[in-house]
Amino acid sequence: MPLDPEKIFADLTAFRKEIHAPEECHCGYDVKPFRFVIYNPAGRVFHFMPCQTVTAANNSGAISNFRRSRENPGLAVCGNCINKWNNMHPDKALNADTFDINKFFAGLMYDPKMWDGINLPPDFDGDEFSRECFFLYRPVKLPHNVFHFMKCSAVCEDEKIGWIRSFRFTDRITGKFEMFDGSFQPLRPCDKCLAEWDGGKGWQGYSSQNDDGKKAIRDSFSLREFARHCGSLGTKLPELSALYKLMDDNSVWFGAKVSNDYPSNWDKISAMYRIAHNYRCEQCGLDMRGHPDLAVVHHVNGSHPDVAPENMRVLCQWCHSKQPHHERSVKIDRYTYNLVRKLSREQGIKMS
Repeated sequence: MPLDPEKIFADLTAFRKEIHAPEECHCGYDVKPFRFVIYNPAGRVFHFMPCQTVTAANNSGAISNFRRSRENPGLAVCGNCINKWNNMHPDKALNADTFDINKFFAGLMYDPKMWDGINLPPDFDGDEFSRECFFLYRPVKLPHNVFHFMKCSAVCEDEKIGWIRSFRFTDRITGKFEMFDGSFQPLRPCDKCLAEWDGGKGWQGYSSQNDDGKKAIRDSFSLREFARHCGSLGTKLPELSALYKLMDDNSVWFGAKVSNDYPSNWDKISAMYRIAHNYRCEQCGLDMRGHPDLAVVHHVNGSHPDVAPENMRVLCQWCHSKQPHHERSVKIDRYTYNLVRKLSREQGIKMS
């Protein structure tokens, strides 16, 4: 019975709906970067924006007595904050009597200019989070995994190929990064970020150092120190602005709580997709009908829940091992390599 590609792709679309279409998986941020309030421990209210009270405290220097909190510190909401918000957003007016801090932050998009000009307390929640900058990373346990603190050439390449969709942002500055499995792992800073910072001068002169000097800078890199440095210069740093834009342009999630697991029916989707492409590698053209186990389905953007046809490619195991970020994580055994080489020679295909 001949294959009906239209029927197969109709079934793929149905599968996408069944697992809650992937476009719903990457449309927002799990944690809002500036989710915090400030308050004077000797006062009776907390502030969620720079109202006239906060501005006056900032001008007088009294802001140094304030503290930050990600939750309601057990105080009432500031009436001046409510009034200022309502004047700015009459269509989203707030009521002081019914103000819910969790609901408020849940519907609030990131605005890097919200607290501009206010000398906010440098530390909050045990100095665990930063307002000044984000860090970009892949939340998977891989050898030599790194984090990025700017849109370096490596990040640009990952954005170009679409792999950026599997990355996550964090504002945590403890040195531990949340993985998809819920664990926290230490990561080292990206060499290209260290070298390309400050117009190519590098972080702490990284670019002009010898190998030992570069290693010393890399090993001693402190996320807290970096965040404080950025805070002292403000969010107008072009390197940070480019990273903010990257987040918005690609709808990258903030935090790793969104799993990158394959959908529960991935085996069926993968099998149908390989059949639809007649077990032929979309990169080198290898015909694998006689050895269907050699054919795998690759996610172009690295996001496993995204099973849109344009995000999937049928590849032979050799081509799959050569995809971006697969060099260390995807290995093929000697038997498989020899089999692919034999078939390639018989079919007149040159292995890249």
